[in-house]
Amino acid sequence: MKVTIRCYARFRDAFGEEQTLDLPEGSTIHDAVRALAGDGPDAELLVDTAHNIRSYVMIMHHDTRISPMEAESVPLADGDLIILFPPVSGG
Repeated sequence: MKVTIRCYARFRDAFGEEQTLDLPEGSTIHDAVRALAGDGPDAELLVDTAHNIRSYVMIMHHDTRISPMEAESVPLADGDLIILFPPVSGG
């Protein structure tokens, strides 16, 4: 199944604006984010050393915000879009 991940701000700089991933049926948002992070030098932006999604990552799926803790229980379907935002800062 193919899913698309769209990244914004710092995540876009590290992983590109949009990536299409080919994942096995039954994959979850957690699986998709781990696949995007990979093992590269920027992986630590999205996942910790235990490959858990970092608590500050904002995830949108079907116009609903998904917490990193929920990501493992949200199944994906072919054609789904996941949006990732880094923490917001500034003044």
